[in-house]
Amino acid sequence: MGKALFVAALSLVLAGLGHIFLGLWRGLWFAVPSAVLLYVHFTGAFELADAVFMALGIFSAFDVFSFVRRGHGII
Repeated sequence: MGKALFVAALSLVLAGLGHIFLGLWRGLWFAVPSAVLLYVHFTGAFELADAVFMALGIFSAFDVFSFVRRGHGII
């Protein structure tokens, strides 16, 4: 249970980071858009970037948590 919570927390910091920590390359599908959204948020180019960033992080955290607990993720 501790490992699942740790990788879920990593995914809340930056979506996909928990997947990459586990060695799952599909984490890049979360990490790259998340990094772009984080950059867009700090430049102020898109007002809803922070909401989309958080939604992507929460989805990624649920996916990696279910992967550790059940052996397969949501997607």
